Amino acid sequence: MRRRKIRMDSPRDSGEELHQEVRRLRTEIQQLREIVNALFNAVFEDSEEEFDAAPKGDDNNMYN
Repeated sequence: MRRRKIRMDSPRDSGEELHQEVRRLRTEIQQLREIVNALFNAVFEDSEEEFDAAPKGDDNNMYN
């Protein structure tokens, strides 16, 4: 991700550039949300598979 400097030559130009920058940032935020959701789901799907089985024998006693 890169930052862009917005020129303030005229109010109209800066307003249009600002609007475009906001749209670009919203798109990037949406993409990041999708990535975070995919990672979150992947982690918890893997965790659920690992913890489906109940402990066997003395596995539930951590002092043995």
